Amino acid sequence: MMRDETENWRVVEATTGRTLRWRDLAGRLAQANAIFLGEQHDDPETHKLEARLFAELHKKIGPKLALAMEMIERDGQPGLDDYLSGKIDEAAFAKAVTLWKTYPTDYRAMVEYAKANKLAVFGSNAPNKYVRLVGQKGLAGLEGLMPVEKPLIAAAITAPLGDAYQTKFYATMTGMGASHGPAMSEARLRSIYEAQCLRDDTMAETIVKALDKGHVVYHVNGSFHSDGGMGTAARTHFKRPLGTKIALVKVVPVANVRTANPAELKAEADWLVFVPAPTK
Repeated sequence: MMRDETENWRVVEATTGRTLRWRDLAGRLAQANAIFLGEQHDDPETHKLEARLFAELHKKIGPKLALAMEMIERDGQPGLDDYLSGKIDEAAFAKAVTLWKTYPTDYRAMVEYAKANKLAVFGSNAPNKYVRLVGQKGLAGLEGLMPVEKPLIAAAITAPLGDAYQTKFYATMTGMGASHGPAMSEARLRSIYEAQCLRDDTMAETIVKALDKGHVVYHVNGSFHSDGGMGTAARTHFKRPLGTKIALVKVVPVANVRTANPAELKAEADWLVFVPAPTK
């Protein structure tokens, strides 16, 4: 008998440290309507898990379930919709939409599952050209956008200073060390933070619009965007404080799934899933 891949994964309720059976996770998550899957972008086991979880959630939630992804930008939505509806083939889809290089191995399975089961998929992220613009000029760089461009990013973008998210972001950026180049000026750091907030607000607004249509949203993003309920998760709740119930999942690749200590990450998510890290 073939071994079930889920036997390699360990699900932990973060607040209590209690281990949960994999088959029970989807039922717990289905009690929410905005489910965030925080991933490590280049981890193969994580991508197997998130695709499997998407299918398990579909069994629990049904046709209301929608997939939303950081990895597809808002300006790709028309091409994505055409592909899901069968108007264009996959080759045309790949030309119409800016896909990450790792899309075929890491994210295609989820989109294909959604297509086969007629589930909605939303590209949630801000187009990279606007993220780069803000990274260079700050939010002031968006003042010259044409009216046709404005719907591609969030209508309201905030980048408050002094909160936990900004503190964490600055610490992460400045902690990268000299190997990533010379130390950034305060102005440069501020602009990069504003670009991060542009992503967060745009993804949150996309999720809110899907929720308002009656969807239960499964949002896949880099874990920094949802760790600790901050970033995109916090902005989703801020933009839709009533009727939004958020569940946070963080996938953590580790050397030893059984001995990994969940206490170190208990503030990061509602559910931690430890998966075996790649072996060198």
